[in-house]
Order: sequence, then C-alpha cells, then structure tokens
Amino acid sequence: MLLPNLSEPIFMNFRERVLALSDADQRRSSDKMILQDVDSLLYVDTDVLFLRPLDDIWAFLKKFNETQLAAMAPEHEVPKIGWYSRFARHPFYGTTGVNSGVMLMNLTRIRKQQFKNNMIPAGLTWEEMLHPLYQKYKNYITWGDQDLLNIIFSFNPENLYVFPCQWNYRPDHCMYGSNCKSAEVDGVSILHGNRGVYHDDKQPAFRAFYEVLRDYPFDGNLYQEMYYPLQSKFLASVHTLCGRIPQVFLKQIEKTMKRVYERRVIVYAGSRGRG
Repeated sequence: MLLPNLSEPIFMNFRERVLALSDADQRRSSDKMILQDVDSLLYVDTDVLFLRPLDDIWAFLKKFNETQLAAMAPEHEVPKIGWYSRFARHPFYGTTGVNSGVMLMNLTRIRKQQFKNNMIPAGLTWEEMLHPLYQKYKNYITWGDQDLLNIIFSFNPENLYVFPCQWNYRPDHCMYGSNCKSAEVDGVSILHGNRGVYHDDKQPAFRAFYEVLRDYPFDGNLYQEMYYPLQSKFLASVHTLCGRIPQVFLKQIEKTMKRVYERRVIVYAGSRGRG
C-alpha cells in the first residue's frame, strides 16, 4: 500500500483486514480498518512492477467524478475467457469483473458513503457492510477481497472508476493472444506478475522483466543495463504469445530513456550556454 507524502510504503495484509472480522472484538475495532487520517491511497499487490512514474497513476484520482471513490482495471477484456463471466457464483462488476491488484481508493469518500447492498433495504457504511457480506458469500468466493470488492461494486457501479488494462497488465492479456488494446497503443504501465510468473518458466516475458529490473543498478545506464538485456531476454521468449509482442512490454521503457536523454541534452546545453 502506497501513501502520498510518506517516506516509506505501508505493508499490510489487505485480505486479512477485509476478511478477518469473525468476532465481536474485531467488529468493535472495525473503525481502524479505514485509515482515519489518510485521504487517498494506492494499494498494489507485491507482484507488480511500475514501468512509468507513480504520479501517472495517482493522477487518475483527479479524473473521478462526484460519485466515484475507487479505481481498478477490468479482470479481463474478453468475456468468453474471463474468470468471473465463466465461473463466479456471486455478483460481480460489469461483464468481466475487476482486478484488485492495483487499486486507487479515496478514503475520505469511502468513509462517508452509504453503500447499496442486497442484505437490507438501507445503505451500509464500508465497516458495517464487510462482515455480513463476507458471511453471506464466504462459501462462494475464490479470490478473497477481490471477490468482495466485485460484489460491492456490482451494487454500486457509479462509485467505481475503471482505468485501462495497461495499468494492471497480467498474463491473461497476452497468453491467449494480445487483448489489451491500451497497452498495444501506449505500452504496459504497470506489470502484474500474478500466478508466480516472475519465478517460473510459464511466461518468460514476465520473468525477463522481473529479473532485469531486479538486477538493474539504479545509477546505471538505462540502455546498456536495462533495455538491451530486456531485448535479449525477449528473443528467448518468442515461443510464447506474450514474448511475440515485445513492443507492448518495452514501449514505456523506451519513453523513459527518451525523457532521460532529453533532460541530459537540456542540462548540457544549459551548462554550455553559461560557459
């Protein structure tokens, strides 16, 4: 979980926060679930890699309309291969559901909101709703907090901002063929290596990115120590569908290299002018 204006990210088990509400003591302390002094936050799973500045996704908060209080990307782009559209036994958002691995939350709005639900006619606050919602659906959910969030926003679609799939790019977006159009245009912005693909051989394109970024010295040369190794590793992954679209994975790195080069040219030109 990333909070603005803090020097360190906060690491917390969001699933435990959502699901571990099984006794009265925990319910009495449920006001602690919503951080009282935080206006907004970005929650991410630990298996995501940012391929462009954090400020770029944070900017989506300014695009919220007056009813929206959270933002996520679709779980799938194609309903016929979507998990929720084929297997879910509970309500879910839209036609394919949403994925909670990258989620913006306006906590100020969430704390004030009365959420529609299928348990009582009246609205419920976030804290009032989570425990009974979990009790109602606990035998039908597979993906923990993500399923609960899908249930909540299925009844409150006006409260959710959906950002493009390039901001939560997963193997599903390329392993059956490229189906994330925004990534094809602008490149992957946030890479989400779910299902352990950074550490096995099932999706070598994802593993290549993880290993190169893991080993990159952040004071190093972007081209020689990041871009060139990535290109080389992608050559070894062309036997997979994800490995056949290196431009989708590399486009944001190319843009970053261009920005860094342009800054250096400007700085150099400025120093020459002063001389």
